[in-house]
Amino acid sequence: MVKSAERRSVHYDKKLDGDVWNFRITQEKGFMVEQIHDRYAVQAFLEEKVGRYLEGVGFYGIEKHHYMNFSQELWSLTRSFSGLTLVKEAEIKADKWLRRGLLIAHLIAIARIHGIDLTAWVPD
Repeated sequence: MVKSAERRSVHYDKKLDGDVWNFRITQEKGFMVEQIHDRYAVQAFLEEKVGRYLEGVGFYGIEKHHYMNFSQELWSLTRSFSGLTLVKEAEIKADKWLRRGLLIAHLIAIARIHGIDLTAWVPD
């Protein structure tokens, strides 16, 4: 049976009720804070590692900023994908940053820090 537009709208309206949201967030807050703490620890570790790599090859300022943005995008992908899908999604991001002037060798090295192998990547 297909839900009517009216029924869907009523359910959506109920779901957006402030008391319902407040209850859910209050009940799950401890777990949410614990989860985000773990994620932030990983994020900080990767940012430090990528930052040390970039400073080691002489990148500071705006150049470093762009590579860090690429790194952040990869980190986001690793939380959603794995295997070949992760590699393909990372290649899409690398293509974007390559078109913006970043160097292939550094994109591959940053991907490696995230556990992604882009050595077979052939830019568009």
